[in-house]
Amino acid sequence: MELFILNSKIINYPRKKDIRDKIKIKVNNFFLPITINQKNLNIAFSHIHDFKKVLAIVIGTKPDFYKQAPLLLEAQREGLPAFIVSTGQHYDDLLSYGIKEFNLTDSIVCDLNIRGDLMTKSSDLVLKFGYFGRYLKEHYSNHPVLPIVHGDTLVAGMATLSWVFGLGQKVGQNEAGLRSMSPKIIKKIKINQIPDKRFLEKFLVDQLSTDWFLTREEPFPEQIDTWVCSAGTKFFFVPSKLNEENLIREGYPEEDIFNVGNSVVDAINLKRITKPKRSIFDICPKLESGEWIRMDIHRRENLTYNRFNAIIGGLIDLITKTDFKIILILLNATVSALHKFDLYTKLKKLEEQYSEKFIISNLWKEYGNVVEFLDSGKCWAEITDSGSMQEELLYFPKICSFTMRLNSDRPETIFNAKGNLLIPPVNRNWMPKIVSMIYEKREDYGFDFGKKKQIYGKPGEVSKKIVKILKKEFENSENNFFPWLHQRFNYWHEKDDFEYL
Repeated sequence: MELFILNSKIINYPRKKDIRDKIKIKVNNFFLPITINQKNLNIAFSHIHDFKKVLAIVIGTKPDFYKQAPLLLEAQREGLPAFIVSTGQHYDDLLSYGIKEFNLTDSIVCDLNIRGDLMTKSSDLVLKFGYFGRYLKEHYSNHPVLPIVHGDTLVAGMATLSWVFGLGQKVGQNEAGLRSMSPKIIKKIKINQIPDKRFLEKFLVDQLSTDWFLTREEPFPEQIDTWVCSAGTKFFFVPSKLNEENLIREGYPEEDIFNVGNSVVDAINLKRITKPKRSIFDICPKLESGEWIRMDIHRRENLTYNRFNAIIGGLIDLITKTDFKIILILLNATVSALHKFDLYTKLKKLEEQYSEKFIISNLWKEYGNVVEFLDSGKCWAEITDSGSMQEELLYFPKICSFTMRLNSDRPETIFNAKGNLLIPPVNRNWMPKIVSMIYEKREDYGFDFGKKKQIYGKPGEVSKKIVKILKKEFENSENNFFPWLHQRFNYWHEKDDFEYL
């Protein structure tokens, strides 16, 4: 079923103050129809039974698939009515494979068919998700729907904005309260100097303290998305005490914040139980020999000229001047940056020259292969700029986690869990020096990665906590997920406090 189509049109904008001089801008026809699986939707609402409300689990990007999947499984176990709304923005077989891997297909009731660049996807998502919400309200008016979005993705920000403005109701946020921070010592870095051992040692040790400060500029647009999402959230499911403190400091009601852990630990647990269809060592046999560093870089801010050249320069030095074995995982953004800065051919030549110690690989299709490799004992370290990998690596004993960024949106993995290290991409010398120092005597700097703390909860328990909270809420007769202050203060309650504005 196709809900609607937005067509191309001409929009006239006045230039400066001369209304007679107009610019014609053609809006490209990126907007594909919304696809509704009416059969799956009817099935979802037929499972309501004693509950009056329905959970809409929203997915958009690859991490959403495996971090949200445990919520669906737990909701199904508990008989909580739930379905999935997919933005469809990861639509090719490689990026979307997690939907099949975690058996989400039959639970998807709506594909929003989002496409385009950041601006187009944002506007497309706001319109479509809101219209789908109104479609639900029109056809299933007796059963309020609570969307639960994830983390700091574009989906979390824009879907929440759409739901609040379109229906006047708030959402639930899985992995709420992510706020980026940097260690204060980072201000003392002189970017063009080769850091000496004494300063590097101090930089490493100082990260272990909580002497950090907020740096909300990055990652972009994720830090914007998580702030927008918070403003439209009723149920905050936070991974750690630090996330809880962030939200309380910003003025969100403590009674709406639930410290449950991170559902990624449930996803890891699922993949340890169910092995991938094809072993990563069959896909890439070279990985069976020796200990490897797995590396992935894709953040927008790291793909700028100075940072990207510092990162790739450090990688080249690791390959040519050390004995480390490295596998570089290519994401679409990484490939684009390599071509943009004329580095792709150079790396391919290095792969040929150092074929036994340097591998360039496409993104691994199955998340199960990532878990398999990190569990195998063949990977001693990960160099990443991913937010999620900082969390995940806490649950793989003895693996060193290096985060190539000027800040971290999971700083608790460093100063609380002591399972992660920040490497600032200011010049090419930082990465090989810190990696070598940690490899040689990591315990001397306070980092015993074999004893890192697993601060995000016990595998198999996080999603249970979230669903238990939601189940209690769904049994409540109060339908409004957007309490005005007169409701929060328990002055009075009204049947319907909001109409489309």
